[in-house]
Amino acid sequence: MRWHCTILGVLALTAGVRAEDLGELQPPKPIRVAGKPLDVERDGHSAPFVGDIDGDGVRDLLVGQYHEGRLRIYRNLGSNTKPRFESYTWFEAGGKPGSVPVG
Repeated sequence: MRWHCTILGVLALTAGVRAEDLGELQPPKPIRVAGKPLDVERDGHSAPFVGDIDGDGVRDLLVGQYHEGRLRIYRNLGSNTKPRFESYTWFEAGGKPGSVPVG
């Protein structure tokens, strides 16, 4: 089974939006990368986070993978209202692949 991230779960939780201000929610839409739904390629759970990772004022996407706790960075090439993701790089710390503890 492959796990997909949805824009609803990521943006609504991290954009400072209060549930009572949302009104009627629309169905979730997959986050697209290079025109295809984002796919973390491993069984398990993904842990998406939206924030301005590179300091350019546009919210990027950080996705933690269950497998080995590795972190993917998807830089937003679009805008905050119309995000566009083309590819990812692995999060690094001290020149080495960064990860979060698993288990």
